[in-house]
Amino acid sequence: MGASVVAYWPGMTERQAEAQPGFYNDDRAWGNWMAERDGDDAVTDAIRRLHAEAILTFKTDGWDDEDVTWVTPRELREAAAKLREAVRDGGPEIRTILASYERNANGIDPIPDEFVRDLDDIDAMTRWAEAEGATRMTLEVNW
Repeated sequence: MGASVVAYWPGMTERQAEAQPGFYNDDRAWGNWMAERDGDDAVTDAIRRLHAEAILTFKTDGWDDEDVTWVTPRELREAAAKLREAVRDGGPEIRTILASYERNANGIDPIPDEFVRDLDDIDAMTRWAEAEGATRMTLEVNW
């Protein structure tokens, strides 16, 4: 199943939606992981133990803005940084997260490398969103 993942915030213009940076690996692995982790308590708990819960923010087709748990671009960027650090440290939490991510990974590069590359892309999206004036954001996934 294909997925597209984009930065989103209320009031985003069509120009902004079309001009934003994307995923180097393509969106599929991250988008499918977003959907799967939502129902996986072990992954959610691991993310929370790493204090990276801002990475859990998302929106999908049919959701109203009121349904979203919004985060600041900085909070999302810091969550990505905490997960990158966890990959480097290799603790039990990141092993749980990477096992979940691997189910939909592209499988071309080692899973930790692919995951970190997606985190780097999210970092770039948050910096772009901040430069565009976003004060809160999420990642929107659609299939």
